[in-house]
Amino acid sequence: MRNGFKNQLSKLGGLSVLRGGFEVLILRVCGVLFLFGITVFLTNFYPAEEVGAYEFTRSALFLIGGFTILGTDQSILFFSGRFSKKEQLGALFKVYFKMVLLLLAGSIVLLILAWNIPDSVYESIFNDETSGTLILKAAACLFFYAITLLNTEFFRGFALHQKSELYRGIFKQLPFGLGLLILFLLREQQYVVEVFLLSYFVLAIISSIEVFFQYKKRVQRHVQNLQIPIKTVLKATIPIAISALGFYLLISIDVFFLKRYTDFETLAYYGTSIKIIFLISTVVNTISSFIAVKIANLYAIDRQKLQALVKNGVRVIVILTTVLSVFLMLFSKPILHIFGNAYEQANSALLILIFGHFLSSLFGITQVYLNMTKKQVALQYILIFAVFLNALLNFLLIPEYGMEGAAIASALSVIFWNLLAALWVYKKDNIKLFLH
Repeated sequence: MRNGFKNQLSKLGGLSVLRGGFEVLILRVCGVLFLFGITVFLTNFYPAEEVGAYEFTRSALFLIGGFTILGTDQSILFFSGRFSKKEQLGALFKVYFKMVLLLLAGSIVLLILAWNIPDSVYESIFNDETSGTLILKAAACLFFYAITLLNTEFFRGFALHQKSELYRGIFKQLPFGLGLLILFLLREQQYVVEVFLLSYFVLAIISSIEVFFQYKKRVQRHVQNLQIPIKTVLKATIPIAISALGFYLLISIDVFFLKRYTDFETLAYYGTSIKIIFLISTVVNTISSFIAVKIANLYAIDRQKLQALVKNGVRVIVILTTVLSVFLMLFSKPILHIFGNAYEQANSALLILIFGHFLSSLFGITQVYLNMTKKQVALQYILIFAVFLNALLNFLLIPEYGMEGAAIASALSVIFWNLLAALWVYKKDNIKLFLH
């Protein structure tokens, strides 16, 4: 098996390229493990109700933030490729500053909307008075959250992959972890949500300072003066934003439905199982992004080599996710026990999620393939359909089965959209994205 794994890796590219890809994977895994460490501390030393409020706010920030970001965190990579020459970097920073203005405007609009929704509406949706307040707090933090994500990807545009991954993982969690420790020492555990949101303010400031230094370092005073209309920026960001919103909805809907029909404690248990599953998606996303550029290149010039690349990429993903999924299933209860005795209640939900995400990994790289071969519109339709399916399943299953119902809805949705996308690509391009 070991030799077979090495053979699959060797077919994906040269050793130097592979080393870079797996350095990124290692940093991402370290970021996930760091998040696990913080979560273990949080679940063992903070009341489950406070943990659930944090999970709810986190999901709300991701979802509302998807509207604010407008795909800028991904489209900045497109502009980085377009203005890659040294004399064009001034134009790239012009795009960046226009994106910052878009994020500011979007954040203000959404904050005003959230502020003007009557409390009675929040109470009728979530069956409590607290959820509306948490959403308002998340809305107040939107700009700093969006800037952090934009800056993280902007570093990647300068080939600063390690720095980008450090911000994505360890740096993003560090202020929150330190804040939790301080709250615990001061015995003020009720401010978990505030510390979580404040951490994005810190990250936005620090990462923006680094971007400024990159600007001073790289942009020459006398460069060609390229004008970048805001319309050009929107044209690149909006299609990506629609797909991104689909993904944010898929990872958030179950949390909101679960909160409506249960409580913050149940949300804490379920949210922990979601973090464990994040290990599987980290493997899939990292290997997929590693071969993304090659997919785009080969799609235009050599479909046979493209099929070989995809085939070996999916095999690497399946090998890694199989080992990880088997380990997680065998030790699901001991792993949950690390977070606290009460968190073992999420064991059935965790097993369902593991199985569902493992099956979806058999299709490996559907999202990246569709994005890299200019099939974003098809991806948008598939995700929209998956979101409606997910919402319907959550509505039907959660009132009866609670956490397990949310897990079934999530698992079926992720399998559905990956399977549908793989079948559509096979019919359209005659390329097999599934394991074979």
